[in-house]
Amino acid sequence: MNKAYPVLSAEQAWAQAYDWLCRQRRHHPANADVWHLRFHWARLAGPLLQRVLAGDYRLSPMQRLGRGEEARVIWSAQDALVLKWVALMVAPWLPLHPACEHIRGMGVHASRRRLHQALQGQHYPFVLRTDIRGYYQHIRKDQVMVRVVAQVPCAVCRELMRQYLEYSVEWAGEFHTPRLGIGRGCALSPLIGASLLYHIDVAFSARDELYYARYMDDFIVLARTRWRLRAAVADLNALLAEGGFSQHPDKTWIGRLKHGIDWLGGWFTDQGWVGIAPQALQRHRTRSLRLYEQTLRDGLSDIECQRRVQQYRGRWSMSFGPS
Repeated sequence: MNKAYPVLSAEQAWAQAYDWLCRQRRHHPANADVWHLRFHWARLAGPLLQRVLAGDYRLSPMQRLGRGEEARVIWSAQDALVLKWVALMVAPWLPLHPACEHIRGMGVHASRRRLHQALQGQHYPFVLRTDIRGYYQHIRKDQVMVRVVAQVPCAVCRELMRQYLEYSVEWAGEFHTPRLGIGRGCALSPLIGASLLYHIDVAFSARDELYYARYMDDFIVLARTRWRLRAAVADLNALLAEGGFSQHPDKTWIGRLKHGIDWLGGWFTDQGWVGIAPQALQRHRTRSLRLYEQTLRDGLSDIECQRRVQQYRGRWSMSFGPS
């Protein structure tokens, strides 16, 4: 059991899950199923929760929306509600390590601040910065059942998590059930992603000669000597291979920290945080341009387009402000 998430009653989690769903899908089109659920919520809320608690609820196949590169899959509004409820119920019971910094109570600001403080306090000349190639797409369902689902004391939640792992996608009347991977765009996904690699977090955090942090599937390891870093790289590769994972070759940097690395959009050297990462700036410029073009295509005036872009830039700037 972890201390990052509070233990909730079924009714408390149900109310929070509904509020979350309303916020998450408030911009969905008028014909989206979330509006039917919200309109009839007073009538559906109680019976639906009773179905869930009785173990009679079954998840529907995910639906594919859009075409080509813009295609995405989503859960129905009702399934998203139930899965959020499951996430709230099981979160306190999952193995979550403080070095996994995307869990509740941490986040991007806190992760960057912790790294900066470590670099200000000690000397770490060498760094490994990497992430897992296709992490969520290569997760083995049997490992999740053993390492994550088995930790949950509630049988109803365990069964719904099993259904979530065995998800299907429906497209034009055809159904596809992936052999590997878990569905994304769900409140359970980051929790499972955090818990599945708990053993790696434990192993590296116990090594006093290293600085270690993980955010989702992004890793950073700092070492005082080249030999220590080489040993850490070998150990990380071995632990990842046990789970069927590997480092992403295009997103891996091993070398001296003085040359600088990108960690969650911040640019760090052996002196600490020195600015915004060049790639983060480039992504920001690209997204600003795309937002302007999109709003212009939607028929908005030039003034309104610029206002939308300024709002986005303001939110982006705040993400690098004081925390």
